[in-house]
Amino acid sequence: MKNATKHAEELKSLLKKMLKERKPQPKEPMEPLKALVRGAMSFDVPDARADEAMKLIDREFVDLNELRVATDLEIAELLGNRYPAIERRVAMITLSLNHIFEKEHTLSLERLKSVSKRDARQFLRDLPGIHPFVDGFVMLYGFDAPAMPMDDGLLEYLREQEIVDEQTTLDEAQRFVEHHLKGDECYEFHVLWRRNSREEGKPKKKAKA
Repeated sequence: MKNATKHAEELKSLLKKMLKERKPQPKEPMEPLKALVRGAMSFDVPDARADEAMKLIDREFVDLNELRVATDLEIAELLGNRYPAIERRVAMITLSLNHIFEKEHTLSLERLKSVSKRDARQFLRDLPGIHPFVDGFVMLYGFDAPAMPMDDGLLEYLREQEIVDEQTTLDEAQRFVEHHLKGDECYEFHVLWRRNSREEGKPKKKAKA
């Protein structure tokens, strides 16, 4: 990306500004498979709506194995056809859970805790139809890695702030942010962005000099 150093400095300055306004609560780790399902329900929707979807899933299914063997239609009807991109989300969940079950011979991602973060990330990225937000979400909350759940809303915001250009893809933006934000910074940026954009209204565009 052109002027990567300049844009990296702008990204860090943006995070500092956000942190001055509000500090996020400490991160609460999630079981990796639970993080996968939550991530699939979370990209480009408010956290409150994803929370409601997870409550319905927890109430309807005894465990994630029962969710795995449910039909996509059954899950979609439970969550409601008005949920954005519901068919894509449900397919992502069921295909991923079944892929994990077939590869691991158990419905668990615990083995990935014993391999390198790079190998764990690659395993997640190889899941069928996985969204960049989801693999980042699982790494961030399930494996305590510095990862950025990247969706269209965040990408648009980064473009408006002139941190990435119009041609930058989700994957490219995710790699750029993860390369320049370290440790807890990814978590802080993720939480503050979600809170600001979804609960308090979309942040304004960067003022022109």
